[in-house]
Amino acid sequence: MMSQTARRHDRAAERAEIVVSRSAQPLHPVVRRIAENLAELDVIRTVKVTPGALEASSETKGVRKQPVATPGHPTAIGVSLILDVGRGEIQFYEITSAVKGYGARMVEAVVKALPKDWKAFVLMDWSDGFWKVMRRRHRKILLL
Repeated sequence: MMSQTARRHDRAAERAEIVVSRSAQPLHPVVRRIAENLAELDVIRTVKVTPGALEASSETKGVRKQPVATPGHPTAIGVSLILDVGRGEIQFYEITSAVKGYGARMVEAVVKALPKDWKAFVLMDWSDGFWKVMRRRHRKILLL
């Protein structure tokens, strides 16, 4: 039987699958950095990029393997972003973390990929304080 530490090490060695739809190609460099940063998180298994959207999660659903980022999901760790590369903006659409700390790690992975002139938005904050903390850590995030 494999120890928990050995299993964690094996998982960390695996890299998340990054799936880019044909219509989203060629991939914008900022979107590529966001996808790669999220894929480096040890719990993320799938990163999916479509025109105007990026989703990453530890779990998928359906035959199309849609990443799960539904807030309050009991087991998933994931994020869903709306992208507007022409305006240099991203919107955090959905985020969930069944394990404390991974929400902040996902936000960090996204924000550190953004150039100085890009903005990140949160339009609806149902988090009970999470986004206020993220705003204090990352001035690039705007709460509307």
